[in-house]
Amino acid sequence: MALGGSDDVREYSEYTVGDVMSTPLFKALPTMKVKEAAREMLMRKIGSVVVVNDNGSLIGIVTRTDIIRAVVVNGGDPEVLTLGDIMTRNPYYVLTDDPLARAAELMGTYGVGHLPVLDPENLKPVGMISLRDIVRHAPEYIRLIEGLKMEIERRERLAGGSE
Repeated sequence: MALGGSDDVREYSEYTVGDVMSTPLFKALPTMKVKEAAREMLMRKIGSVVVVNDNGSLIGIVTRTDIIRAVVVNGGDPEVLTLGDIMTRNPYYVLTDDPLARAAELMGTYGVGHLPVLDPENLKPVGMISLRDIVRHAPEYIRLIEGLKMEIERRERLAGGSE
């Protein structure tokens, strides 16, 4: 669904994750080599891959940053490393029928830029939502994300000063 057109009269607060998520989703098994995944991500012009098990259930996520950290910073061999070696296990996710604000809140609270989107009926990955998707469709949620990040940083500073 394209948002912001002249026929679109709903308020941003009424949009669901399913309205703005990116599809089709790049899903891969944890045995896929990092080099192959990186090549596919470049070709598709995407910043993350959802890692699934043999049943198609979400088990992890790998982002462009994860690949840079594993290969460039830590010197890993992308022809040897697998997605399972570098993935974030049990990532935060949203459901297609969740309000868009929920995705923005999770991103701001936990500092993530990509969230897998699951079908609420079978809990299988069906899409991805990124900060870019939110900026494009509901820019006012960026203030929410930034506000949450600032509050977390403030609390961390206060907690660090009380020790």
